[in-house]
Amino acid sequence: MFKSASKLLGLFLLLVLSFIYTESVFDSAKKTDPVMKEIISYKKANDTLGVEPIINEDEMIIGYTGLVVNEDESYKKMKEDNEFNEDKIVFDKVLPKTTISKTYDYYIKQGNPSKKDVAIVFKVKDSNGVDEILKQVLKNNVNVSFFIDGSWLEKNVETAFKMVSLSCEIYNLGYDGKYQKNLITTTNNLLESISLKDSNFCLLDDKNDEEKELCKTKKMHTIIPTINDPSFTELKNKLVKGAIISYDAGSFNASTFNLVIKTITSRGYKITNLSKVVSEDN
Repeated sequence: MFKSASKLLGLFLLLVLSFIYTESVFDSAKKTDPVMKEIISYKKANDTLGVEPIINEDEMIIGYTGLVVNEDESYKKMKEDNEFNEDKIVFDKVLPKTTISKTYDYYIKQGNPSKKDVAIVFKVKDSNGVDEILKQVLKNNVNVSFFIDGSWLEKNVETAFKMVSLSCEIYNLGYDGKYQKNLITTTNNLLESISLKDSNFCLLDDKNDEEKELCKTKKMHTIIPTINDPSFTELKNKLVKGAIISYDAGSFNASTFNLVIKTITSRGYKITNLSKVVSEDN
């Protein structure tokens, strides 16, 4: 019985060693294949490394993903024709080590700095200015985001639907000016039923660790605007890639909005939704 077991073990080890040897020979042959050589050369020239976020104590400026060539998957696709084909290159995304997909501990002060995208976010506490903003959104074909107070939202669901129909994003501003444990989920549920997207951001004008921790328990990132209610001079001077620019909806009219849009776009920036600006995609 012992001899039989020893023979079986020997056969098993022989199979394992044979498999390892075969894989090693295959890998060596693959590396000398002209197709793989071209893939490796392409990889060296085109891999883009990701960038870690900039963290200053409890504040974060978003990092962004890298894109690297997956040699093996690219090789599999090209080997069918036995020739290099750039269109069949397979890329893998490489997230930053500190990624917002895994942490909600920081105040996000600025979005992705790899592109000239900026977000305009409007705080909606009552109906003042909302209709005028929506008219200008339609007229100028821009995407903005609204943080809506729950008490106003309950009475103005149709307006929230209109915001979404204009490709705007809607998020939770709290309830009566504060994020509250017993109401944050209620408001989120209503927002998500309208937008069909996760309500995953909180917005604070100033740091409030208690409210940030509450948002964290709901897997919501806390935004502190890069520029809060700026004058036109401040907007010109402080505009950066990934800026999050916050305004009270009630202080806006057509001429103000048009000047804000002109100030931003004349400097080569694109106004887009918050989720795109606060995204690690490169």
